[in-house]
Amino acid sequence: MKKIKDEFLRFIKSYGIIGVAIGIVMGQAVAKIISVIVEGLIMPVVGLVFPGQIWQEAVWHLGKANIKVGLIIAALIDFLAIALVVFFMVRYILRIEEPHG
Repeated sequence: MKKIKDEFLRFIKSYGIIGVAIGIVMGQAVAKIISVIVEGLIMPVVGLVFPGQIWQEAVWHLGKANIKVGLIIAALIDFLAIALVVFFMVRYILRIEEPHG
């Protein structure tokens, strides 16, 4: 049993699994924060574009096709917000790692 335990611990250390797990947990936390910012700040502004209706339900009718433009806009804004936060975080982290002198 000790051999399996030692082998398992070696596996975890050699493949950086702890770092990956931390990254996943932190990523989920950041995603929650971004979702709140998008829902509470950005989406109400987008809602001004579609006055009198819920913007996520905005649909363009093209013949028999119903294009759910509201959902598309929501997904794009979500993606852009997440990409922007990741960009600034990486930029900040890389700046910290640069040698000063």
